[in-house]
Amino acid sequence: MRDLILLVLSGEANADDERALVDWRNESPENERVFQEYACAWNALLLHASQDPVTVPPPVAEVVAAGNRRRQRAIPLKGRQRNRADRRRWLAPACAATAATLILCVSALLGRGPDLTVSTGSTEYKTVALEDGSVVRLGPGSRLDFQNGEERRANLHGIGFFAIASDTTTPFFVHTEIGTAKVLGTRFEVRTDADSLRLVVVEGSVALSASGNQVFVEAGEMSRIEGDAPPAVPKQVNVWEVLEWKDGLLIFQDTPLGDVVAEVGAFFGVDFSFADSTLARRVVTAWFENEPFEDVVSTICQVVGVRCTLNEGVEISR
Repeated sequence: MRDLILLVLSGEANADDERALVDWRNESPENERVFQEYACAWNALLLHASQDPVTVPPPVAEVVAAGNRRRQRAIPLKGRQRNRADRRRWLAPACAATAATLILCVSALLGRGPDLTVSTGSTEYKTVALEDGSVVRLGPGSRLDFQNGEERRANLHGIGFFAIASDTTTPFFVHTEIGTAKVLGTRFEVRTDADSLRLVVVEGSVALSASGNQVFVEAGEMSRIEGDAPPAVPKQVNVWEVLEWKDGLLIFQDTPLGDVVAEVGAFFGVDFSFADSTLARRVVTAWFENEPFEDVVSTICQVVGVRCTLNEGVEISR
């Protein structure tokens, strides 16, 4: 399937090839995940393509090898439309950024081995990619220390929104002075101060522990720890009202497209619909900060490989 995926991504496939790839992607979530990994690597290769045309493009084997080296490290934020002339421009894999279009390559971001320390000033926000592919958004006056080994361990002081990359063999823990969160899902916010902790879960499930007690906090729920008390019984909340992020932050980590468009639609006040309900199961890994609606939707549709048509709302089709 590698050659077929690259053929379609390059725009050189015929209708039969495109249908074959669509059928393969719909066979299983794992097939869809593999396709998106290749699509992410392809976008990373082409985003900063050379402006000087090369007469002969590199062999397919070289492109595949480059994609394999990068596909676990590249996180797509923005794509761009490319015409046929663009397909003749090539550049060895590189990590760079522009003001509105950014692909983060984790190896370049970290640049110093498996340990990472990030802190923010009193009015500063930072979004960082961890070595394992997870994404963390730190609020003002916060600090994060990350270690990647037999367990993925993040020590947090302050406030952080986490979008955790799935890895069933290596658990992810967020340790604070108040309590510990063991991640069983993907997206959640932890806020700590001198003697309290608040956990809000957006997607998935998190086990919150303190004082020898543990509660399981599910999507759409919140729990607190006050002083030396055990974690409070989780309660249902409107997560978008209690989350601290008011600056246009959208983060998705292997999130089903149906959930993605529900959040994007609620954020921008736009309705989405699916011409084919099976498309809602495709997954998205991306984040956006203060991006306009059109850019967010076009990027998501490009990454997932669907057609988005804007009328009164947005219709998603093949």
